[in-house]
Amino acid sequence: MSEIIKEIKEKALDEHIPIVQDDVLREIAKCLKDNPPKTFLEIGAAVRLFCNLLF
Repeated sequence: MSEIIKEIKEKALDEHIPIVQDDVLREIAKCLKDNPPKTFLEIGAAVRLFCNLLF
């Protein structure tokens, strides 16, 4: 896991912002990497965890 992802997760947890669990995040990231979308809209994301993970 990259340093920026770790920082985002730590900040979200410190501020009591709900974030996706690591195993769910890994599975979604795997699906998106196996089938890359042409565009990506992250709705309802408080900390942009997916976008930072993928790009």
